Amino acid sequence: MDAILLAGDSGANGKILGKNKAFLPLEGSPLFLYVLMAVDRARYIDQIYIIGPRRELMVAIEAALPTMPFTKKIEVLEQKQSLLENALYAYDYALRRNAAGVNASDASALPPALFLPSDIPLLTASEVDAFILGSDMENYDYCMGVTSDTFLTSFYPAEGRPGIKMAYLYLKDRIYRMNNLHLVRPYSVGARMSIQTMYENRHQRYLGNRLRITREILRTPGWTRGLFLYLFAQGATFSSHIRFYPLSLFFRKFLPMDLVERGASDFLKTRFKMVETEIGGSALDIDDAVTYQAVSLSFRQWRVFLSQFDKTREAFCPMKSGVCG
Repeated sequence: MDAILLAGDSGANGKILGKNKAFLPLEGSPLFLYVLMAVDRARYIDQIYIIGPRRELMVAIEAALPTMPFTKKIEVLEQKQSLLENALYAYDYALRRNAAGVNASDASALPPALFLPSDIPLLTASEVDAFILGSDMENYDYCMGVTSDTFLTSFYPAEGRPGIKMAYLYLKDRIYRMNNLHLVRPYSVGARMSIQTMYENRHQRYLGNRLRITREILRTPGWTRGLFLYLFAQGATFSSHIRFYPLSLFFRKFLPMDLVERGASDFLKTRFKMVETEIGGSALDIDDAVTYQAVSLSFRQWRVFLSQFDKTREAFCPMKSGVCG
């Protein structure tokens, strides 16, 4: 399977501290290299494509080779104008290289690819493998990773300790954080432009973003269910934020995972599924300067913690048997 690492800084990708966040330093290395190393070590990934500012990426990879030896073939592509353009361009490029004989006119026959961002430096290889194994690409065309809040409490801020404040999806039975792993057949997603809109307006603390997403939902045929789910999810999130938990539980009653998945399938015009992973590194993305500072201060400690979890999972969960995830 191919992995496509998105490291662009055009359009809504933005920058942190005036810099493409893929190149923010962590322990002396650009943070995207840690993501690249985790994907390189994942046993179910065959080839890696990374798209962003090509020259800068190549310089950083070449400089890292003495200390970060990569084992898989890595191709670096020049970025386009948006996240969606980058994803489709890299996928098309990979298809031309690797999918000889595939019927390109049948979107469901095209191979899926793993898409992930460059700002999750605490990602581990076994988390990638567990996500891939847990994704049912025979019955779905878009599997998105989620991580339960129970696996993320170790990364919360506390007195005298930096941490990350998490944004969650409050469902009926579990509380999840969307964790940045996406296994997708892009051309089986009928509403691909909606993904770009959702990404550009992903920060739900801003009223304008919520209104733009609402407008996008209203454009969807059969929008009633989608709007209902979105408004109740917003209600659950807000009431949890203000610690009015009885009201949050009321909203969450109407948000079982299977109903949310059907709503997302309708919205994206595809067969959509959420896949839970347990390690949590993929959920710790660097989206602003505050989060970057917290990760920088705790990076070594958190990497040790996750590596121990990673090794334990490898020991007790035989990946090759297909039972992980």
